[in-house]
Amino acid sequence: MVPGFVSLIIFILALGGMIFVHEFGHFIASRWAGVEVEEFGFGFPPRAFGFWRSKGYLVFNGKRVDIPQNFDRSFDWTTALHQPSLMTVDQAGEKYILRTLEFKLKENTSANKEHIVVDSKGQVIESANTSSEKKIKLGQQSGVIVWNGTVNEVHPGTLFSLNWLPLGGFVRPKGENDPNIPGGLAAANPWKRLVVLFAGPIMNLLTAIVVFSILIAFEGVSIPGTIKINSITDNSPAQQAGMQTGDILLAINGQSVTEIDPAIALIQANLDKPVELLINRNGEDITLTATPLSTRLKSEGALGVGLGYPTRAATFVESISGGFTLTGIQAATVVYLPIALIQGVIAPKDTRIVGFKGIFDMFNMAVREDVSTRQEIAAVPASGNTQKPTNWTLSLIGMLSISLGVMNLLPIPALDGGRILFTIPEILFHKRIPPERENMINSIAMLLLIGLMLFVNVMDFVDPAKLPIP
Repeated sequence: MVPGFVSLIIFILALGGMIFVHEFGHFIASRWAGVEVEEFGFGFPPRAFGFWRSKGYLVFNGKRVDIPQNFDRSFDWTTALHQPSLMTVDQAGEKYILRTLEFKLKENTSANKEHIVVDSKGQVIESANTSSEKKIKLGQQSGVIVWNGTVNEVHPGTLFSLNWLPLGGFVRPKGENDPNIPGGLAAANPWKRLVVLFAGPIMNLLTAIVVFSILIAFEGVSIPGTIKINSITDNSPAQQAGMQTGDILLAINGQSVTEIDPAIALIQANLDKPVELLINRNGEDITLTATPLSTRLKSEGALGVGLGYPTRAATFVESISGGFTLTGIQAATVVYLPIALIQGVIAPKDTRIVGFKGIFDMFNMAVREDVSTRQEIAAVPASGNTQKPTNWTLSLIGMLSISLGVMNLLPIPALDGGRILFTIPEILFHKRIPPERENMINSIAMLLLIGLMLFVNVMDFVDPAKLPIP
């Protein structure tokens, strides 16, 4: 048995890693497109602290001044805009390097009610709001050159922050929703915006390709023509009949079977009836009798066996090509799922959206099974051990990466796919949808999505999904 906290740690690392990879895709695409990124956060806000800031620059009196990396990294540089300031810099060749910056920031504060001034008729003659000034000083060691003037522009570089909620991360590009901000995402041409929007989901799909390629390298390539018993569930008809993992299934009721689907069809055709199973175990043919039960859950199987094919070692090319193939098949399945529901191919009761608890339950099951099979293998001498360990946790990471990538590409406002949809008319007709309308639609959709996720996560506790093991 695996302690729940171990599964929880793996769940947080895996889910957080998938979200982080998604946001990293947006980040590198933004940098490629010349879009400034104000913050790359590890985890979700509130912010714990900023631990690093890349180099940036500002424009002071029309001159460019470079900001060294980590120069007052948590400071909100927009407050320095258009403020009368005192700056010291050093000159390195033709470049100016910022050393210190001082200015006074005006703040509106509410006056104390005890000091409101009124005239003889009781009318207020002094405003309730008064203005105060706060002195801001950045930097420690003064530079050689001293300037007085005004900050015209600020481009402070990217702040890398650590946040309190340890799930994934986020990217905050400059001017994400305002096309009037120079150098921002919304001000970029539509083709560059498309690259930035597609980059996150594509990174998730690339992650799935890598994961499935590793899986194939671990498990090998199937050799069709022979059916192998890969797993047997506890207290199942197969276990009671004496079947073992590694057995080769040769025939059912005297009918030879070499492919998995026909074998499953024969089992389903004989529910609640004893069936004769011809198996080969270590070169010896053995006949067993088992009764597939209709009362068992679909996820458990009528006999309680996991069928597969014997495998051989995969080449590097086979691993990579297989990773692409499996990712494509899984992605197509996710896209087809809502269509299958509409067409009635899949009953609504057989599928549902799960939240964080549902995903954790899946990880918990997968991790426990992976550890259990490894413990069983370790307890059997190597000479008599034909069982291979399961890799359901890795498989689950691959499937969830695909789901995250594909779901984000759906044409739903507030998601990447919805923003892509808003960009297409600008490319086709050279006419942009008003940003105010786009932002309003995205904001409403985001509220609806948050409401849906709250409902889904509550339902995970009220009516937990019956989850099959991957």
